[in-house]
Amino acid sequence: MPIKVGNSWVSEEAYAYAKNKMETENTAEGKKAEKGYGVLSELEEKYPDVKFSTNTEPFSAKGQNNIAVAPNILREMENDPEKRLEYEALIYDCAQCIKAGAFRHEGDIAGGFIINADGGLAAWGISQSKGTKKKTFLSLDKKDKDNWIKKIQEKIKENKKEKAKREKRAAKEAEKTALETRRGTKLDIRL
Repeated sequence: MPIKVGNSWVSEEAYAYAKNKMETENTAEGKKAEKGYGVLSELEEKYPDVKFSTNTEPFSAKGQNNIAVAPNILREMENDPEKRLEYEALIYDCAQCIKAGAFRHEGDIAGGFIINADGGLAAWGISQSKGTKKKTFLSLDKKDKDNWIKKIQEKIKENKKEKAKREKRAAKEAEKTALETRRGTKLDIRL
């Protein structure tokens, strides 16, 4: 069930994870005092499979698993614990979507999420098929973040259904090929 944190709606799991991480870090000795240790570095440690950056231009990163966070949002996270909780929960949900392949399609060569300077969320992707590159961009304004998790969850379900259909088709094709091969073998034996 979505929970409202600041101006965002996030999953209960994301909220609990972000809150636990914040409490754990706040009690750790010397963690915050370490010189040069910023929010971006902390996020990179928490999510080692995700590539973080501050470049919020769509289609500018390479590969998969990208999350770009606007520098002003990082400053807000550093200075305001409530904002940090809000955006860490949002980042957690984005990382889970990346892990689940929520926006991946066949032929994808790059993609990720962007948390814009206004707090809005965007997803982008580049796919290539038969030499043609296609760019996809989905943006949710800050005011629309109350239902973005539902949209993401629906997308994950759609992708799982599509994957199941592809696997079923592939299994049928393999069965058909195997049957044709056996028929061909039997015919060859008869000759």
